Amino acid sequence: MGKYNYFQKEKEPKNKGIHPVWRGIGCLIMVITPIISGAASMVLLDFGRSQKWPFLYQLSGSVRFPDIFYQIPMVSDVTNYISNTPNFTALFLFFVVFVLFFSSVFAFINAVLYRMFGPPRYSALDAPAPKVKIKRYTR
Repeated sequence: MGKYNYFQKEKEPKNKGIHPVWRGIGCLIMVITPIISGAASMVLLDFGRSQKWPFLYQLSGSVRFPDIFYQIPMVSDVTNYISNTPNFTALFLFFVVFVLFFSSVFAFINAVLYRMFGPPRYSALDAPAPKVKIKRYTR
């Protein structure tokens, strides 16, 4: 062996982070989910009314806010829109249910696609846990 024998360290693979396509898919899901949920809640409410489904009495009708909300300039536009929307409570309830449903479906699809096309589970520095069955020693 020589006097100046140095071992070269292996360079660790550089983590580049998440691929930009996955960020774009996440952003697209965040934009599309409320739009689809709003449309689905309107369609479901219209279909339910045409089929004469029994909705709760509290879900039908319009929403009325305290008078102070109608006097504030920026808030009055929102409160007027909500007050003039028929069956807003039912629409909002169905909207929340559909947002939860569609976001869970999109998250599941995204997880499946990421698992199929994403990076491998273990990198060069990781290794799966050894699957060794240890036999207990008894005397």
